[in-house]
Amino acid sequence: MLLLLGTNMATLDVSGMTCAVCVGRVENAISKINGISSVSVNLARGVANFSGDVETETVIQAINKSGYSASVPINYFDKWDLERKNSFRELIISSISLAYSLLAMYYLMTSNGDHTIIGIVSMTIVLFLNRDVIFKGYKSIIHGVNMYTLVLLAFISALCWSLVNLDQAMWEATFIVVAFVGFGDSLESVARNSATSSFAKLSSMVSVGEIEVGDEVSVTAGMVVPVDGTVVSGKTDVEQSVITGEAMPVSVQAGDSVWAGSTIIDGSISIKATSGSGSSRLDEVIRLVDSAQTQKANIEKTVDKIAKIFVPIVIVLAVLTFFYWRPTIGFESSLKMAITVMIIACPCAMGLATPIALFVGTSVGAKNGILLKGHRALEAASKIETVVFDKTGTLTTGKFQVNSDNDECLKIAASLEAHTNHPIATAIVKSCNEFYEATDVITIPGWGVKGNINGIPYSVGKGEETIEVKQGEELIGRIYIVDSIRSDAFSAINRLGNVILSSGDNEVEVSRVSSVLGIEDARSNQSPEDKLSLIQSLSNVAMVGDGINDAAALAEADLGIAVASATGIADISSDIVLTREGLMTSVDALDLASKTRTNIRQNLVWAFCYNIVAIPIAMGALYNSNGILLPPWFAAAAMSLSSMCVILNSIRLRWSFERGMIRRRHGSRTTPR
Repeated sequence: MLLLLGTNMATLDVSGMTCAVCVGRVENAISKINGISSVSVNLARGVANFSGDVETETVIQAINKSGYSASVPINYFDKWDLERKNSFRELIISSISLAYSLLAMYYLMTSNGDHTIIGIVSMTIVLFLNRDVIFKGYKSIIHGVNMYTLVLLAFISALCWSLVNLDQAMWEATFIVVAFVGFGDSLESVARNSATSSFAKLSSMVSVGEIEVGDEVSVTAGMVVPVDGTVVSGKTDVEQSVITGEAMPVSVQAGDSVWAGSTIIDGSISIKATSGSGSSRLDEVIRLVDSAQTQKANIEKTVDKIAKIFVPIVIVLAVLTFFYWRPTIGFESSLKMAITVMIIACPCAMGLATPIALFVGTSVGAKNGILLKGHRALEAASKIETVVFDKTGTLTTGKFQVNSDNDECLKIAASLEAHTNHPIATAIVKSCNEFYEATDVITIPGWGVKGNINGIPYSVGKGEETIEVKQGEELIGRIYIVDSIRSDAFSAINRLGNVILSSGDNEVEVSRVSSVLGIEDARSNQSPEDKLSLIQSLSNVAMVGDGINDAAALAEADLGIAVASATGIADISSDIVLTREGLMTSVDALDLASKTRTNIRQNLVWAFCYNIVAIPIAMGALYNSNGILLPPWFAAAAMSLSSMCVILNSIRLRWSFERGMIRRRHGSRTTPR
């Protein structure tokens, strides 16, 4: 089926990629197609994202011609589950292969006599069990060099030498290298699937049916709510952690809202869909996470460029090593050194360093109510010096508390306010259980409401600092409206260091909130333009907000954070979107972004340092001083271990972040940065 994309972004699954060189080759193949406007390939996810006026089939053919396999993506969870099962099967096979190889190598190195038959049999068995390694090497020769080119050249070199010089054959070099690489590939595959499990499970919760807005859907105990909706009938407890991050079940009944991805604990409910399939809040979360994971940071682009020339350089170094050492240590030993150089190099670790860390970071963030939109958040988080907060809906709940010095006044006010839809009016009505019958009710925009009760005129409207209730022109009582401060606001402020409060609310209310939270720099009556000017006057600043009036400031800030109650435009303008209620989530977000960036740096440092140290040693840097010559099997093991270290370090990010989150919830005063 051909699909005309126009300017929309499309995604294809790509199999066969192993390192940054592969990524560059796939991107190059796609970018050469007429009509392509942008392309980004993600090694960790095994996907290619592209846009332009081109047919999908054309892109698939181009990728296939470059030596890889492309297909229209299936449900990500299904893909992940299939790969998970295959990776464990391959791990068992490669483990058997490696164990056999080690035993065969021990026999060849310790026994006397003709080793030809044992060597050939061992090589045949190992090659059969790890045929993908050789096949990948073969494809790399045809379509362009990568790490498997080095493995294949090393194998061919050892094989040719062994066949020509049977009395000095190095059969162990032919099969032990392939066995180690195969084992390393399978370990890497298992670890990569573990790293991507959070996102896969999140993806499994999205609706794939044809549900439209207004459709009614029945959901029973144990089922996952397929779309966002409003409960029409029934009552149950739902677990909404996929959206809110909170594991505590919430009771819902007729009139309450539920989100796609929520799990029904008991009973059953009927919901009317407020979103169709593919347009729920959870779908938006998935899209944001997916977008973040497939974006490329500047440093990753630089690594890709280095990787393209890395393999040819290694081949040249191997050849130079052979010719340099041949006069000194002989043909066989110098050939082994050249083989070791080709094997020990690891471009795979460089290619995985950034995408695997970003994958883990964004996936664990989504699981805990934090959506990192892209690399801008990572770049900015570690440099933040000042955090600017909006007040209403951010530091406060946006839910008004009503107090009155006169219950009768409250009853009168509620009777009149019941005829309006203003948020303050709604709060007053909800605070009262009894009402009078009000007539001739008139709403006065910007002030309040007037009407008659039992023929007596009353009015409810703004005073200087309170809501005033009057009988005719006589003041008979006051109602105090307070926007409650979030329960975790103080803890969050305490951990963020330099904080500024910028609110459009009046001075009295801003002063109250700032005094409670200990914020010294508090600014009231701030217009959207005022907030924007404040952000522009600061450097390394984060903005935390929720409303339309915060959108410009969120977009301008070095790091924009939209809280859970944010409007759509605030979501769009921000770099981080919080789906969990509470301000501590903003602290978690800064911590996660900073930890993810640190993890990427650690991976890259390891990948580069490994090659900088390992390749010279393989070339004989320690031979003259210490007599150290690395055997090919050791090089294969080291190369596999290098990639594993990058993946395991990225997986460690998940545990590091979640431990930090637990410590913060239990009163640790340590700043996240």
